[in-house]
This record gives sequence, structure tokens and C-alpha cells, in this order.
Amino acid sequence: MNNGIENGLQERNSGTMSSRKSLSLVASVILSGLVAFGSFRATASATPRAQDVRGQTVLNTGSPQVVVAGPARLLHVDFEGARAVSLYSVDSRNGGTDACRAGAAGAKRSALRTNVRNALDLDVPAGQTVCLVADGGSVEVAWHAQQSAGGTIGTAYASNR
Repeated sequence: MNNGIENGLQERNSGTMSSRKSLSLVASVILSGLVAFGSFRATASATPRAQDVRGQTVLNTGSPQVVVAGPARLLHVDFEGARAVSLYSVDSRNGGTDACRAGAAGAKRSALRTNVRNALDLDVPAGQTVCLVADGGSVEVAWHAQQSAGGTIGTAYASNR
């Protein structure tokens, strides 16, 4: 009779042991995943990210506006209406805030399309400034850029939205 009781106890104990091992294995896997995910998040957050900046302004004929000064990335420019808007880049190392006005005459302008999103994905290196100018009347313009360390984005009109 002891044999039957001992066999029953051994079966229960072995079931308990295998349950404990399974539970321990599951807990180890979950803990490892949490540790790995936590270290990934710490690494990812340590990497500097570009700051998203959205801005808008009213452009007037012949009055160019700074949109972004490098280093930065200009993602898109939007405006509505029949007015023509041009984009151009100037060397801003010596021009400071007046770089758009000073470089307007000699800059090669690119006309933007009206009533659609002008997706640009334009990298603006340090020392360069991207400007906008209306070519006939006033027009409201909005843009989205990512500012890198040391870059500026339309400081007079930018807003984080």
C-alpha cells in the first residue's frame, strides 16, 4: 500500500515541479523581454531628435521671408489661392536675418504649385537659408520643417502646433 501512496505523491510532486519550471521559464522570458525593451527605449531616447516645427505667415509682394536656416529639413510648404509663391536658397553665413532680402536679386527661384501640398523634403545645410516670396499680392503660407541642432525656423512666425 505504501507503494501506491508513494507513487501518487511522486506524481503530484513531479507535476508541481514541472509547473514550477514552466512558470519560472515564462517569468524569465517576460522579464528578459522587459529588460530588452527598456534598454532599447533608453538607447532610442538618448539619440537627439529633430524638433518638428510648423509655421505660417502672410507673404507680401517683394517682401521675402525666412522659412528655415540650416541645418534643418524643410518637409512641405502649403498655400491656397491664385498668387504665385517662389522658394529660393541663399548663403546666410554673412547675411544674418537680412539674408533673404540681400540674396533675393541673384537667387534662382523655384515656383511652388498653388492649392496643393508642396512636398519638398529639402535638406538645408548649415550656412544656408530657405526663403519664400510672393510674386503678386499677399498670400498666407504654412510650412512644416524639422530643426536640427543650431538651425532656426522662421523665428518671427513659427509656432509649435
